[in-house]
Amino acid sequence: MHHFLYLFSLLVVSFNVMIIHSKSLSSFQPLCHGQEKLALLQFKNSFHINCKRDSSNTYSSIIPYEKTNSWVGGQSANCCSWNGVECDKKSGHVIGLDLTASCLSGTFPPNSTIFNLAYLKKLILSYNNFNYSRIPSELDQLSKLQVLRLFKSKFSGQIPAEISKLSELAVLELGEDSTETKLLKLQNPSLENLIQNFTHLQELNLKNVDVSSTVPVNLQNLTTLKQISLDNCNLHGKLPTNLFHMPHLETLKLSFNGDIRGSFPEFQWHSPLKGIFLSGTSLSGELPPSIGRLAQLEMLELSQCPISGSIPSSLGNLTKLSHLYLDDTDISGVVPPSISNLTNLEALYLMNLNANPGQMISNLAKLHKLTGVGFSGITLRSKIPPSFANLTELRELFLSNTQVVGLLPQWLGNLTQLEILALGGNQLEGPIPHWITQLTNLQGLVLSYNNLFGNFETFSSLEKLRYLDLSGTSLTFPPPSQTNSSLSNLQLLWLVSCKLTEFPLFLREQQKLEHLRLEQNLIKGNIPQWFVNTSKESLLRFELAHNKLTGFEKPVTILPWTRLEVFDIEDNNFQGELPIPPLSIKGYDVSSNLFTGVIPKQICMTRSLIKLDLSNNNLSGQLIPPCIGDQLGSSLIVLNLRGNKFHGNIPLSFSSNCNIKMINLSENQLEGELPRSLANCTILEVLDIGTNHINDTFPSWLGSLPNMEVLVLSHNNFHGSISGQDLGRQFSSLRIIDLSHNFYSGDLPWSYLRN
Repeated sequence: MHHFLYLFSLLVVSFNVMIIHSKSLSSFQPLCHGQEKLALLQFKNSFHINCKRDSSNTYSSIIPYEKTNSWVGGQSANCCSWNGVECDKKSGHVIGLDLTASCLSGTFPPNSTIFNLAYLKKLILSYNNFNYSRIPSELDQLSKLQVLRLFKSKFSGQIPAEISKLSELAVLELGEDSTETKLLKLQNPSLENLIQNFTHLQELNLKNVDVSSTVPVNLQNLTTLKQISLDNCNLHGKLPTNLFHMPHLETLKLSFNGDIRGSFPEFQWHSPLKGIFLSGTSLSGELPPSIGRLAQLEMLELSQCPISGSIPSSLGNLTKLSHLYLDDTDISGVVPPSISNLTNLEALYLMNLNANPGQMISNLAKLHKLTGVGFSGITLRSKIPPSFANLTELRELFLSNTQVVGLLPQWLGNLTQLEILALGGNQLEGPIPHWITQLTNLQGLVLSYNNLFGNFETFSSLEKLRYLDLSGTSLTFPPPSQTNSSLSNLQLLWLVSCKLTEFPLFLREQQKLEHLRLEQNLIKGNIPQWFVNTSKESLLRFELAHNKLTGFEKPVTILPWTRLEVFDIEDNNFQGELPIPPLSIKGYDVSSNLFTGVIPKQICMTRSLIKLDLSNNNLSGQLIPPCIGDQLGSSLIVLNLRGNKFHGNIPLSFSSNCNIKMINLSENQLEGELPRSLANCTILEVLDIGTNHINDTFPSWLGSLPNMEVLVLSHNNFHGSISGQDLGRQFSSLRIIDLSHNFYSGDLPWSYLRN
């Protein structure tokens, strides 16, 4: 018996040891390999760690975090426990590196030690700042790579062909968020060649990469694809309809490729498609009724497409649909009442359609999940529909230019989640009600061009307000002693045609303004000195046209707003010399004032100037700065120096990359000949040299410009014969020609007038 108990006790102990050993194995953290630890530390040390967020490299909802702070060397350090590092549980080799938004900053070295991680399967470096480095071609050394994410990390240049060798890739994500500048391009290899070996690819994201090709047909051969994101890639040509029928594709994003054309196919049953994003393409034709077969569809975005016809009632079958964007299309007819079946709908945007909302408006109350509604530009001709009163989750409501009438309804004040309310361009009337102060989450408010009136103090408690347009509204402002400073975060303020006679004093508190419009008011005198010190580092657009201003309270040599892009003071009474714009300027319009002196040479230092309008002043000088044609010609589109006192020869020299479309030098005292370099301006549409003292023969050499529509040479000393020229296809687009009051001989060729 004792022997049996002894054996039993040994068995229990052994069993407990096995359990303990099993538990220790399950929580075991493998030790990383020394060479891989060294490679990671050297990779970390090749960058600065900078978590400062700025306007050019924001992370939106992604919070930057210094993951590599946990990367500390030493013999006992185990890199498998470091933040962002994943190791194989058996071998201890590093197989994953996720440094998303880890504040890495600096040039990415082409010989980076990261390429020594031969077992790496996942590399994620998105949302860092690699200072416009090239994507290293050495990536092909990571032959086991399955996930490569380098999105929004400031890489630039050509995407290397070597990436195409990573045949195990399941995820490839490159590109940037910015739609203005394409840092990366994919032209050699082409997109077609890049993806041909990716037989395991599930996600392809090249958003905002300059691909400049057709949509490759071999995309449809990648049957494992679940997501295609090729927004704003300069794609063109016909869209292969088989893309809609790929067996596993859930998301198709091709928005803002304006030259993609084609039409929708007949959709199939049991499609896995959850999202179709084709806004800003040239897809045409009608939405087929078969779209109602896409039972899994959650998002349909077709804004700014020339699709036509009516909205198919079968759209109401898509009960999982949460986002529907059909704004700015050619859709017409009656909006089907079946839209009210979409009880999961969160966003409904039908702006600027030539469509009749029909019963759909009154049924909107059923769609309790709606957070965004856009009906601007659709004719309602009624009071603001009371069906909106039940949409208590609304954050955005766009009803501008819908011809709604009457008073602002009090129930609007109950929509306290509203962040944007746009009611401009309607026939609303009466006082701006005090209940608007209940909308404490408002960030954007548009009440412009109605028949409303009120005290500006009503808006002072809306501390989150960023964008405010009250143009065309009759406003009163509190006296200085009662000015409330709580409204201090405005970025956009439009007070056009509000009968203002002075700068509103509440502007003193605005240090974040980006766009200020005060045109068509009755403001007179000087721009106050306190405003010169307002929003110095933020103001982008300052528009004061059609007032009665005479200058600045204190003389200003250089405009003080360092980021200013548009300065428009047309039709005022400004005097003195021209204020020098900052280097950031794109539009400089000081026309119809009383400025004197010469064009400042500092204007030559700008490199982004698009519009330069100095017309109808008292400017003089023998020389127009030659740089206007040469240095600025590649950016400048409009040059208007009409109605001044410039004299002497035209010194402008236009380079071969000239992009000017309109030149007006009329009503000056210019002499000599037309500069022959004007022929370099191949997209020139308007040339007006009228009322000067130009002494030249007829400029037949301009006849090769294919876009020339207006040519005015009147009241000069042009001479010689017009007929007998070698015409060919000269002046093929000409619509207006004025040669009066010169000294020509011969007949005007009929071919010049064929348009």
